[in-house]
Amino acid sequence: MSAAEKAAAKFDYRIPAGSRWAGLWKLFGAIGAGGLLLSGIGYAVDPQRFAYSYLFAFTCALTVGIGALFFIIVERLTSAGWSVSTRRLAEFFAMGFPALAALFVPVLLCMGTLFPWLHEAEAEKAEHHETSSLELANPLIGVAHAQDHAGAPATPGAQPPLTTRPPPRRPPEGGHGHGPREGAAAATKGGPDEAAIEAKEEQTLAKKAGYLNKTFFLVRVVLYFAAWLFMAFRYFALSTGQDTTKDPSLTVKARSFAPVSTILFGLSLTFAAFDWLMSLEPSWFSTIYGVTFFAGSVVTIYATLTVVGMGLRDEGLTKNAITVEHFHDLGKLLFGFLVFWAYVNFSQFMLIWYAALPEETTFFHHRWDVGPWAYISLLLVIAHFIIPFFLLLSRNVKRRLPALRIGAVWLLVMHVVEIYWQVMPNYNHGESMVSWIDLACLAGVLGVYLAVVFRNMTLYPLIPVGDPRLARSLAFENA
Repeated sequence: MSAAEKAAAKFDYRIPAGSRWAGLWKLFGAIGAGGLLLSGIGYAVDPQRFAYSYLFAFTCALTVGIGALFFIIVERLTSAGWSVSTRRLAEFFAMGFPALAALFVPVLLCMGTLFPWLHEAEAEKAEHHETSSLELANPLIGVAHAQDHAGAPATPGAQPPLTTRPPPRRPPEGGHGHGPREGAAAATKGGPDEAAIEAKEEQTLAKKAGYLNKTFFLVRVVLYFAAWLFMAFRYFALSTGQDTTKDPSLTVKARSFAPVSTILFGLSLTFAAFDWLMSLEPSWFSTIYGVTFFAGSVVTIYATLTVVGMGLRDEGLTKNAITVEHFHDLGKLLFGFLVFWAYVNFSQFMLIWYAALPEETTFFHHRWDVGPWAYISLLLVIAHFIIPFFLLLSRNVKRRLPALRIGAVWLLVMHVVEIYWQVMPNYNHGESMVSWIDLACLAGVLGVYLAVVFRNMTLYPLIPVGDPRLARSLAFENA
């Protein structure tokens, strides 16, 4: 038995009852319960605000779970040795998906508030029903309705069909150019006709009706969570089962499952991002949106593993299993995916700016032309990329744990700001900023999610002690 194997056998890497980490899940549970209670009050005060605030909070927690699944799949797919001792932490965060599934229920209950395409479908049904009823009472209305849809003038004296369809969302100040000044100039010079814009948006929504409808949406929700739960439980069962059996064949099974997981993960993540975030503005689209969501999730999990891993190490709970060498690699991956996050987000912005199509630019108009959101957009460029880029660039910073911890915490805060920037401009076109309801929802969702995560940490070893590659991880050194 090698020295590394003897060191691994010496500890069980469990959180002792007297440790402050043993009761941390109770603290987060209390925070979550209090946050959800305040969120309920927020719903009673302002149901519309609550809907968007809750989706923002849920997305913050979801990205941690999504990132954790990615870390596990990549580690299994590549048979990586260095990351074995940090993999269990990612498995704990992935096992928070049962809580995320339950926490998604309020999003479903607020569907009618969040998603304009649902209003559109219901308005179409209501219009058809009302028109059909009126046609039975007065045939002239039926003629007028048919002529209206055909674009011909209605019969003189006939009333137009009733409709409850809300006006579609449009960029502010008639803006459809590259920026606010061009949009204002277009409006001044007699820019696009409002009726034509509405007709174009209605045509776009009509083409998406086969995908954006309530029944298919709910089916996809079930499929997404089924895939995530299946992968999380499968990997966790194989990993924790190996703690006692020491059976190396479980490692082979986990590696064999990784290619299938990669496909499930990629498809579910991408379409969930389309469904739950991009469809908040249903006439807007970006084929790279799923990639930007993925990039933010990966940055988040590497920052989370760095912060939590250091906390456990400071307490002496991981003993010799997670060292400066592991944090150095986590720092390198954190830096690498930060650059990737900046690249894909810039690519999305540049292509939309270059094409200047009205149905594409609306997303950025709502974040540059309305209220203080332009400052938040600029903040993301500076504080989410430029500052942490230069902070994490040096090898010395990645090996100096206090400095690396600062960088990781900084990126976690900026990730929350980014998700807020993604979701909240859709509320009242983004004219109102931070509310206590936002903070209550964030405390509620993250509190419950982290309570489940840290509760599992008290039940299982913090390190996969049965993994045959653990000795390799314990002996790992950066070149």
